[in-house]
Amino acid sequence: RRTLLSIIPGAAVAWVRIVGVKDAAAPIPGVHEDTVDVLLNLKKLAVNVPSGEPMETRLEAVGPREVTGADVSEATGVEVLNPELHIATLEQGASLSVQLGIGVGRGYTAAGSHPAGAIPPDAIPMDAAFSPIQRVSYTVENARLGKITDYEKLILEVWTNGAVSPDEALARAATHVRDHFSPLAPEGRDEEEEEIEASGEGFLQESLAKPLEELPLPARAINALKNAEIMVVADLVQKTDQDLENVKNLGSKSIEEIKTALAALGLSLGMRIDPNLLGALGRGGAK
Repeated sequence: RRTLLSIIPGAAVAWVRIVGVKDAAAPIPGVHEDTVDVLLNLKKLAVNVPSGEPMETRLEAVGPREVTGADVSEATGVEVLNPELHIATLEQGASLSVQLGIGVGRGYTAAGSHPAGAIPPDAIPMDAAFSPIQRVSYTVENARLGKITDYEKLILEVWTNGAVSPDEALARAATHVRDHFSPLAPEGRDEEEEEIEASGEGFLQESLAKPLEELPLPARAINALKNAEIMVVADLVQKTDQDLENVKNLGSKSIEEIKTALAALGLSLGMRIDPNLLGALGRGGAK
């Protein structure tokens, strides 16, 4: 969790120039909000910079109207991920002209802690939350693999601003942790470790290859699944609750029975399966 929140790179508003405003204490003519409130709203602007380099962009608006993230120019290579964000409210005849400096980095940088030269002398520095990860939570539950019940299952929930997908962020964080621990691991692997892994993989492949008829499910549920082209357990575990709710003639009771049957195999809905394993099962990919 800590790695996800701290090492995934991202972009954020690092500094601001507002035409007619020298500092955060000065009001913006014709703008309903205080300058501080406008700056706080700009701080919430979620952006992505595909180039990975600091960029500059602009916001131009004339009242009367509401100013939102959609008014930020994307012509400079800056993608706005929350265009619905409220920034300011302009009165009749008022105008707002803002130059935005988009910085790139990791984690959080306070307004007074940006690197030397990163903020123009006449600009207002901003607290910058570079991380695209908004929130991470985790739970650990008991799990079983076949008849063995003393396993544990880790469930991670990851929210991002859209600049990176949760899957990609998790993969990057896992790679980072692995690389940091690799110097502590001995070279090679002992036979017992390899046997345990091979046994687990063999049981998993066997479970995923089971036809639906081998699960303790009513015939009506099996027929409904097969009509939706879900033929074996590998097809089933890749589905989510919502996917199954959309299957014709499959009720909520049947979905609960499916979850129970999968849990007995140490499996669950919403699983991601290695494409190589899917290939070995002859499934070719997620259904």
